Amino acid sequence: MGIPQFLRGGQTAILASAAGRDFLESDLAGNGLYRPIGEIAQPWKVTHWAQAFEKLCWPLPSAPRPLSGVSEDLGIIVLHTPGHTPDQLAWYDHDEMHLYVGDSFYERGPEKMDIIWPSQGNLIEWHFSMQKLRCFIRSENARSIAAAEEEEEENGPGCWVKVARIVKVGCGHQTADADGESTMDALEKVWWRVLRGQIPVSDTMMISGETVDRWIEPGKDPRFSFRAPRRLMDDARRFFRGNGLD
Repeated sequence: MGIPQFLRGGQTAILASAAGRDFLESDLAGNGLYRPIGEIAQPWKVTHWAQAFEKLCWPLPSAPRPLSGVSEDLGIIVLHTPGHTPDQLAWYDHDEMHLYVGDSFYERGPEKMDIIWPSQGNLIEWHFSMQKLRCFIRSENARSIAAAEEEEEENGPGCWVKVARIVKVGCGHQTADADGESTMDALEKVWWRVLRGQIPVSDTMMISGETVDRWIEPGKDPRFSFRAPRRLMDDARRFFRGNGLD
């Protein structure tokens, strides 16, 4: 619902996942969560449907070309990460080594925020999307370490040692600048404990006529908690049974 405010005056580009185009265009009022909360969908048009691992340049392909005819490489690539919703995407800033993942995951934080999957979510797709992000982060970290070691060798002994930078993640709600690899490793462990039933349901609620469960990581200061429709978890457990779940 915040998008229309950016369309007032000037030129604003709206980018969305090409993999989620049908999801967005088929029912914006419902899938955009306008209808469930009794709001009227505000019309807006996607400027560019981004492909997986697309490198972004400005202007975007569908935007008017600059008079100079020169486009600028933004140093950003788009990753498709369906699961939280079918159109979920992440984007990575190469220069900053910062990965932005939206609501795919985040830490519980002081406001005790659950990672929430709406009814349109899919825990199976989410798992594989998180694996994609983990592999991407490890690859970028390895590249950074190799570059730092190469520079150190070129400078020779006795010179300043260059410390390799590592990928940070910016997430929805609570997490803005966390170590990407260690955060995702911790998330993975909690996820599998929930999937195996090692972390029990802490409470249950009814949302829009659907049974929704919550799981909270045990301990004095839990780092993660999940909330999802029960049928999504049942689907995931059936899928992963015999594939690392048992």
